[in-house]
Order: sequence, then structure tokens, then C-alpha cells
Amino acid sequence: MKSVKVVALVIIAVLSLMTTGLQAQEKKDQIVPEANIKETKIIRLHYMGGITPPELKVKPGTTVVWVNDSRAMLELQFEGKQVTLACKSPVHFNIDENGSFISDRIPQDSVASLCFVEKGEFTYVARKAPSGTADQPRQQSVKEFKGKIIVE
Repeated sequence: MKSVKVVALVIIAVLSLMTTGLQAQEKKDQIVPEANIKETKIIRLHYMGGITPPELKVKPGTTVVWVNDSRAMLELQFEGKQVTLACKSPVHFNIDENGSFISDRIPQDSVASLCFVEKGEFTYVARKAPSGTADQPRQQSVKEFKGKIIVE
């Protein structure tokens, strides 16, 4: 009787690992090998508001690095055409339930990076999260700054 329970537990564990492996493989299919990385370009997100440069033209395989020079945590969100393929090792980006890359919160003085593979125009918004403490009221509006990556 104990051996039947053990076999059942082993089967459940194996099936669970297979399901997890399939999900991980689906995400890996959206990341291509690092051998395709051609160059790196830097975009600065300034604390006074603004993106430098606001528009960047790159070739497929270029890694774009966003440097958070602001005084707050930021998030990047693509609008319109979504990034669904990238080179290996994106920093502060995850794949959402729709298969698009979305950023985590990017701490001040930190970077986020994403390698662009697909051609097209990718408009994005950098957002400062509302700030405030228990002693200070939160800001009513969230500041947004737009930028664009053009992959030719």
C-alpha cells in the first residue's frame, strides 16, 4: 500500500515538473540567443522629466539600456506595438500573460535593458509612481514621459 502511495506521489511530481517545464519553454521561445546582440544604446530618464534621447533608431539585435537618473522608481510600458521577442537576459523586464515584455519598477540610479529583435516602431511611456508618506499627501497625478525605439 505504501509503494502505491509513493508511486502516485512520484507521478504527480513528474507531471508538475513537466507542466512547469512547458511554461518555462514557452517563455524561452521569446528570448533569442545572445549571439544576435549587435550593439548597446543608452537612454537616460531624467528627474526633471524627460527622456534623452526621446527617439532612438537602432538595428535588430541592439540592446537598449534605460538609466533611471530620476529621484523615483519608474516603470516602462510599451503602447501600441508590443515587444514580444528579445535577446537573452533582459534586465527589469518580464513577460506578461499576453506574451509582451513589461518592466518591473526600476529603482533610482538603476538600469533596465532590453534587446530588440523585431523591426518596427515601439512607443513607450516612462511613469513615475506617485510619491508621498504618511506625513505628506500623495501626488494626485502620475508624471509620464514618452519615448520611441525605431528598429530598422
